[in-house]
Amino acid sequence: METHFEIKPGLLKKSALALGFFDGVHPGHQAVIKKAVQEAQRLDAVPALITFREHPRALTLGKSPPLLTLPEQRLELCEQLGIEAVLLLSFTEALCRLAPADYVSQVLVDCMGARSLSVGYNHRFGRNREGDAQLLEDLGKTMNFSVHVTGQVLLESSEVSSSCIRQALSDGHIELANRLLGRAYAVPGLVGHGQERGRQIGFPTANLISAPELILPARGVYAGYCLLEQGSTHPCVINIGLRPTFGEDLSPSTEIHILDFDQDLYGSKMTVRFARFIRAEQKFASVDALTKQIHSDCQLARQMLADQTGNIASRVGSLS
Repeated sequence: METHFEIKPGLLKKSALALGFFDGVHPGHQAVIKKAVQEAQRLDAVPALITFREHPRALTLGKSPPLLTLPEQRLELCEQLGIEAVLLLSFTEALCRLAPADYVSQVLVDCMGARSLSVGYNHRFGRNREGDAQLLEDLGKTMNFSVHVTGQVLLESSEVSSSCIRQALSDGHIELANRLLGRAYAVPGLVGHGQERGRQIGFPTANLISAPELILPARGVYAGYCLLEQGSTHPCVINIGLRPTFGEDLSPSTEIHILDFDQDLYGSKMTVRFARFIRAEQKFASVDALTKQIHSDCQLARQMLADQTGNIASRVGSLS
């Protein structure tokens, strides 16, 4: 996929653009992106997208919400949907101060050659978020582009949104988060050194070091899958917590016990996908009691993952 990072005239001669931050690339976002791809086919144009590296609220409100996807995850998911070119921008003060009409003229038309724009029903842009879909339609009449607005996407009578997915993850409702996403929630990272408590009690774990801006599900134990750097996928038990049985007052760690696997993974990349919630974090009276519970967790995880065949939570491919 062709990726650009600066606004320059003539990057694309003719494009069908999808506009948005697209955190999570959930089904609502996918509807916008798919419309851009359809329009590109109709117009014989490049299916393209404009998005931002940082969440716009980081600048406008001084604080970004925790993210569902890193920029590289978002771009990979968008490429799977058919996007061939991306303008990935930093949300700077200069860009934030740009009047809506100037943003459309300089960025969408002069830079990206927009002939079609696809946006969500609540899309806002430009200085003070003054621009909306109606302004885009008005400007399109003079700047020679069409505008396509997608409506709300609902699941069980509730809107699919990034904020709803974040809330579900924060509450430990991983199955709901996965249904809203349309795939298993994924956290990439590097395997680092931990306290090796798991290995000492017969359950070696990989300590996943993930980007601090990514949201983690609520503390507890989960069944899931891990994708290793060499490309293999394995069922696993994931623990997010403070290791209370050992009395360690640390920041939450993400520890993965890969079922039927015992290889050195230190320093390698790993992506963990959460499938099912097993139990909340718990302090045990002894290490023996913890060990017995982990045996039970592993057995339950095997059963849960076997039952997930063909279900959303078993989809270990990004958008498969």
